Amino acid sequence: MDLTLLIQKSGADNKDATDKLFDLVYNDLKNLARKVRFSWRNENTINTTALVHEAYLKVLNSNEIEHKNKLHFYRICGRAMRYILQDYSKKKNAGKRGGQASKVDVEIHNQMQISDEAIENLEEIFISLRQLEQNNKATYDVVECRFFSNMTVNETAELLSISPATVKRKWSFAKAFITQSLKNQN
Repeated sequence: MDLTLLIQKSGADNKDATDKLFDLVYNDLKNLARKVRFSWRNENTINTTALVHEAYLKVLNSNEIEHKNKLHFYRICGRAMRYILQDYSKKKNAGKRGGQASKVDVEIHNQMQISDEAIENLEEIFISLRQLEQNNKATYDVVECRFFSNMTVNETAELLSISPATVKRKWSFAKAFITQSLKNQN
């Protein structure tokens, strides 16, 4: 069965399609989760397998999400992983009751590098991402595809219906925006 058709048929009401889809996408999702987790370089985050399973269930249990195709599905899975990591970070930091948050260094696909000095914890990164989403949704969409869904420039361009050159411009702008936002937070 075609992956796009499985994506469209999957959900709580079609266990067979959901199981087949999981078997087909599991390795891809595991690679995506590994890249997302380790791009934060934070050893204390949720493990890769748990992140895959939690994201997959979150995506399939969401009634609001229409899975159009493979790229869209992976984008939504990447978004779910981001929210899971963000929630995990908040819970972990809340448990510390004001203690020092974990230090992280972010390297986004070896293209977006933010120095150790600019980053104190994951929450600051998420604040920067929320600011970018509020100020420039189109650029945020590029970050979501490139970073959280591990898409190439061409895949991002195809999914967002923009040119690869526009993806590259928005990606460069996003790097500068997030770097500046993190500096302003410190």
